[in-house]
Amino acid sequence: MEEKKYPGIEEEESTGMCSEPEVGCYVTGGGYTNTMAERHEMISDDFDPGIGPYTNEELEARIEEAEVFIAQAEKGDWSNWVTENQSRANLYSKYPWLR
Repeated sequence: MEEKKYPGIEEEESTGMCSEPEVGCYVTGGGYTNTMAERHEMISDDFDPGIGPYTNEELEARIEEAEVFIAQAEKGDWSNWVTENQSRANLYSKYPWLR
């Protein structure tokens, strides 16, 4: 049986990890493309998700409030906390489609 001779493949010389062109490739902060930060032109200027805080003072006030609740819980006062079952019941009553 006659052995078939295949033509040799010439290796392309590449400088990167692959031989594909790097034109148009870029990395965002999180390593993902097409993030909300890149599509900021689609978000209106008056968009407000309503979750704040909006200033550093509001942020610091929330942190201080949380630290007070944590300190109370460490002393045995759990009145500012809910159990997982209570939290789920609250969510299911507010959003019945979650069930």
